[in-house]
Amino acid sequence: MKFFGTDGIRGAVDGAIINHNFAHSFGIALGKFLRFNAKTHGAVLLGRDPRPSGKGLQDACGSGLQKEGFDVLDAGMVPTPALAFGVIDSNALLGVMVTASHNPHTDNGLKVFSQFGSKLSIEEEEAIESFIEPTDSFADSNGPFKEQDITGPYIKNLLTRFPKNILEGIKVVLDLANGATQRTTPMAFDSLGAQVILLNAGDGMINHDAGSECPQKVALKVIEEKADFGIAHDGDGDRVIFIDHSGQVVDGDKILGLLAKIALEKGELKGHSLVATVHSNSGIEAFLKQMNVGFHRAEVGDRNVALEMKIRKCNWGGESSGHVVASDYLPTGDGLYVALTVAHYLVKTQTNLTEFSKKFFLWPSKSGAFPVKEKLPLEEIPILQESLAQCNELMQEEGRVLLRYSGTEPKIRLLVEGKSEPLVDEVFSNLSKCVEKIL
Repeated sequence: MKFFGTDGIRGAVDGAIINHNFAHSFGIALGKFLRFNAKTHGAVLLGRDPRPSGKGLQDACGSGLQKEGFDVLDAGMVPTPALAFGVIDSNALLGVMVTASHNPHTDNGLKVFSQFGSKLSIEEEEAIESFIEPTDSFADSNGPFKEQDITGPYIKNLLTRFPKNILEGIKVVLDLANGATQRTTPMAFDSLGAQVILLNAGDGMINHDAGSECPQKVALKVIEEKADFGIAHDGDGDRVIFIDHSGQVVDGDKILGLLAKIALEKGELKGHSLVATVHSNSGIEAFLKQMNVGFHRAEVGDRNVALEMKIRKCNWGGESSGHVVASDYLPTGDGLYVALTVAHYLVKTQTNLTEFSKKFFLWPSKSGAFPVKEKLPLEEIPILQESLAQCNELMQEEGRVLLRYSGTEPKIRLLVEGKSEPLVDEVFSNLSKCVEKIL
């Protein structure tokens, strides 16, 4: 597709795609898409993270929707999962979140949610793209749009999932990435009785040396405050990274394994399986096997995880990056819900993340991302295919190689995993040199 990537549309602000003209055209395209699907009237819910560019892009998109005859509801600054919940709660036809997630503040983007709060299918995104007609002129919004409070209902619904005051006596450090969770995450933890220490709670630029992409600061703060654990969100709050009481970042695959264990012990693990992605470490499969729990892999992206979950009739799945889908709660990822689920379990069982981590062995792995000028089809690069074949032959059954383009950035990602660390280092070195030379 020309505009949509793995998770919505993203790019540099005022660049070729992410600008007011495009956002306006995108709003018009959404309106045409709705009418094409026999939806001729109703409202679309719009929200944004706190990037400086967000309000203008949201207004431009909303103006396009109004031009097509649809009402626009303004949710203001909210996390992505709250926007997804709000679409359901307000009976909106669609939801649009203006965010670039974990990308730098100089980027922005557009995520679209169905009336059921789920990401759109590839076919739906292709249909929307077919209606996009870029324009060089954009009139100001016809607004103001009607304000829609979704934060209150979102938090109220979330808190019904946990016992009252379950986190009393717990001290937790929250790194909010100067992002969209500035209100919701502290509110939820405080309501459940936790002692909260805040980092990057709106006193800087979104994702700048903060949040899930930079967990070192929250790790130091956990040690300094002698906290029980810490978490770090990405900019729009659909992801969460955990830090144990010793200041160590807990691998996302270990968190996935823990969530499967929690659901299993509660008798709530549907399909008796967990869905992860091709990026997840093979150690998680071995861990789940000990509990007689199945393991399935999907392509990268929470939409692909959710689709595989539906096929396998599972209710838990996610990515090692901290993006987890608990479909009995919400059809898209919510970093706050995952954080509270883990926190509740730790209190209930009187354990900690350090103790759990010791039970979970991950295969040695090495990963990296390399910038590319253009995303050439990998299967059409003979030298690269030859190098991959040699590496796979070298590893045989002792490991695996994953090479794929990023769906959101002009990069190619390399992952090498195996039972032998020297073998992993050798294969990664060989392939990274080949990739850098060719692409």
